[in-house]
Amino acid sequence: MPDRTGPPVPTPRVGALLVISAAALFGTIGTARVLGPEAPSASVGAVRLAIAAGLLVLLAAPRGWAPLVAAWRLRAVWLAGLAQAAFNITFLGAVTRTGVAVGTLVAIGCTPILTGLAARRFSRSWLLATGLALVGLTALLSEGLRSGVTVSGILFALGASASYATFILSSTALASSDVHMTAKLAGIFTVAAAALAPALLLWPLDWSRTPSGLAMVVYMAVAATVVAYSLFNRGLRSVPPGSAATLGLTEPLVAALLGVVVLHEVLSPVSWVGAGVVLVALAVMVRTTRRAEDESSPDA
Repeated sequence: MPDRTGPPVPTPRVGALLVISAAALFGTIGTARVLGPEAPSASVGAVRLAIAAGLLVLLAAPRGWAPLVAAWRLRAVWLAGLAQAAFNITFLGAVTRTGVAVGTLVAIGCTPILTGLAARRFSRSWLLATGLALVGLTALLSEGLRSGVTVSGILFALGASASYATFILSSTALASSDVHMTAKLAGIFTVAAAALAPALLLWPLDWSRTPSGLAMVVYMAVAATVVAYSLFNRGLRSVPPGSAATLGLTEPLVAALLGVVVLHEVLSPVSWVGAGVVLVALAVMVRTTRRAEDESSPDA
């Protein structure tokens, strides 16, 4: 049953662009984190989720408490919320144990495969786009892959990938719910924030009272969480989960490019070629969604 209380369902092409835009915002998190002060990753994640959850509850409040209560009754909301909390822990654990490049490659790169297998929806176009994207991502992060790899780091990265895939699949399941999208997002992130709330007591929060720390966490909560996940979940209403996970590979591409432009990092020629291959893969996926849109139109 379509979500009649939310915005209209986007076309597959618009949905793909919404997912790409969301992934691009996700890709800014690493740069924002580097530009911010030194702080425990667990407390940064907990404060980010707490602020995001509070904002989403405020946005859902004008419709009353009934939609939010209805959202909390949905099993998929709890799965997505716990998956979001788990991703915050496992992804940060992966990049600190085995490096940003390897952690990102395994965590984000394996997600389309796990999501596609779990959803049991794949096509030759999806296989082509996903394969190209993984090859390009490997080349893009080739310099960082030379760093040491630990078993614990890989396990954390696989956990992050499974968490991300679970979030995508759960959010896709919520697309058919009659509960308003803002209430669903508020439900998801209040669950995630509650799961990580103990970190607010176990780690120091002095960093959050500095101008740079406050700017960092507010940006991460507003732009890279509230806005990004609103775009992402709306895109999931018309984009299959496996395709959304492949389009989500925009995230490490944007992160790498921001590293060059903002942090003055240097990419090798192989990395630039990899970035180009990822762009080609994303173009293939967008073209695939457009073809699906054309085939499903009344004039087709």
